[in-house]
Amino acid sequence: MITGPLKWYTVAETVRLAIMADLTNLPDRSSVVPGAIAWDECDCGLLAISVARIYLSDSFPQPLTTKVGAAACDAAWDVGEFVVQLIRCAPNPEGDDLAPTVAALDASAQEILRDAYELLQSVTVTLCEMKEQPDREIIDFFVNPLTSQGPSGGCVGSELRFLVALPRN
Repeated sequence: MITGPLKWYTVAETVRLAIMADLTNLPDRSSVVPGAIAWDECDCGLLAISVARIYLSDSFPQPLTTKVGAAACDAAWDVGEFVVQLIRCAPNPEGDDLAPTVAALDASAQEILRDAYELLQSVTVTLCEMKEQPDREIIDFFVNPLTSQGPSGGCVGSELRFLVALPRN
């Protein structure tokens, strides 16, 4: 079971490493990051994972809504919401052309959709494996729908959010 002060980092890094192992085209930058994910640059891509929020739960995935015991000491689980973004460079106008070429848009669409497929597959398989381990590394998980990101600032890609329940400690 994953426990301790770095339990959320451990989950994030385990998922990040699994995604990197499963991607056809690796991004140049990949990291667990603090806070909101910033698109500082996306020269050749960015894979970032962050913990968006942590809350108490007695009925996963629902947050605890009423006080349980003394100061919620009896809540069954801590739940972390993770955000994963896989970002690539978006096609941009070149020279006198005001819009990217259709060929550039098509190639970008193929790359982004391949990334989305591989991202969703990797995250779900990894979380299933973590839940099904003999020592159950995680209690449970829930994967939200994958959403498109951008184009913005020359970047485009996918975002996937998922919830993980761990024991309180």
